[in-house]
Amino acid sequence: MRTSSDILAARGLAIGDIFGLAGTFVASAPLRETLWAIDGVALVVATVLPTMKYRRLGNDCVAAGFLTFLAGESLLLVGNAAGLQASVPCRRQAIPSWWRPSPAGSGLC
Repeated sequence: MRTSSDILAARGLAIGDIFGLAGTFVASAPLRETLWAIDGVALVVATVLPTMKYRRLGNDCVAAGFLTFLAGESLLLVGNAAGLQASVPCRRQAIPSWWRPSPAGSGLC
């Protein structure tokens, strides 16, 4: 059964996808930053809800995945306020957090 938080999370992911992609193709820097700000907020909201849901259900591995995405997206959102060139250090920290595999035998998800 889908709850209202599931529907809100799905909508947030869709809004984040649409506005993030639109911001990538816009030439105007102020419009790009605005679109990426909307994208970032939507994705942060969309990942908080499943993080809490799966944590309450006791599925810590899934919750940790959403929490990792939330941490990376939060860094990107904060960096977006500084503009594209000034946000490069934040992006260098945020993007690898999504793609870094867990060490073999670490017991992590």
